[in-house]
Amino acid sequence: NYNYNVIKRYNRERVMMAQCDPKRGANTKQAFRKVWEEVQKIEVPPGYRMKFFGEDESQVESNEALAANMPLTFILMFVVLLLLFRTYRKPIVILLMVPLIFIGVVFGLLVLGRMFDFFALLGLLGLVGMNIKNAIVLVDQIGIEQANGLDPLEAVIQATKSRIVPVTMASGTTILGMLPLLFDAMFGGMAAGIMGGLLVASLLTIIVLPVTYSLIFRISVKKKA
Repeated sequence: NYNYNVIKRYNRERVMMAQCDPKRGANTKQAFRKVWEEVQKIEVPPGYRMKFFGEDESQVESNEALAANMPLTFILMFVVLLLLFRTYRKPIVILLMVPLIFIGVVFGLLVLGRMFDFFALLGLLGLVGMNIKNAIVLVDQIGIEQANGLDPLEAVIQATKSRIVPVTMASGTTILGMLPLLFDAMFGGMAAGIMGGLLVASLLTIIVLPVTYSLIFRISVKKKA
């Protein structure tokens, strides 16, 4: 017979805990799946149940909290952009660049062989701000070119040309800064998502934003007589 010195409880219920840490370099999601497959094979007596704690439980709770606050976040971003530009069309153009991030994140995770975990989700949220910043810079430059007397189409072209190098260099330095985290077991997914998302989204924004801006503001090529 074995007597416990301490009776552990969770939510006022008696529990027995078994815990482990993944080996160095292991992916936590993959480790969880392997452990869960083995745990499901264990038969427990009536009245007993098994539950995962620790990182997996924290990720589920955090994902639920982020999902609940996401709509409010985008509403606040739209309001800030509305106050900045004092027109609803420019904020719409900028926010339409957000979906481009998802293409890049999926690309980065697939190419670099990483899982989409909680830290990758945090990286995705950070990418939203980075890409919106790039879009704001480009839209603002279009306004500056128009204020300098250029017609709308020429302003779009010149603004895009002048912003290609700054946007590309800023994205490149961030991507290089993520390299040390790429090989980390915990932050590898976040680094892969940011690197892929920033690379693809920055390049696509330079192409897609001028087209979207021209469509929303109905800018067309003037035919020569």
